[in-house]
Amino acid sequence: MSVCELHLRHCMLYEFKKGSTTTYTVKNICEVYGEHALNLRKCQRWFSKFRKGDFDLSDEPRSGRPTAFNPEALKALIELEP
Repeated sequence: MSVCELHLRHCMLYEFKKGSTTTYTVKNICEVYGEHALNLRKCQRWFSKFRKGDFDLSDEPRSGRPTAFNPEALKALIELEP
């Protein structure tokens, strides 16, 4: 089962507001969504943000090469070889 990252962040925020520990939060989320849905380190990073008062759940911009996607080129390829 694939779980939306944003949904997991909402679950982590809920657990944070309840006063849960990161270990307990990971255990609860993994019981529901599967053992690989969330790891402890990721949960610790999000709880650290929450402790600082940052409750923005959106993705942060990251460095690296931006992806260039051309939907028209993909459509043309699909039409050539369906």
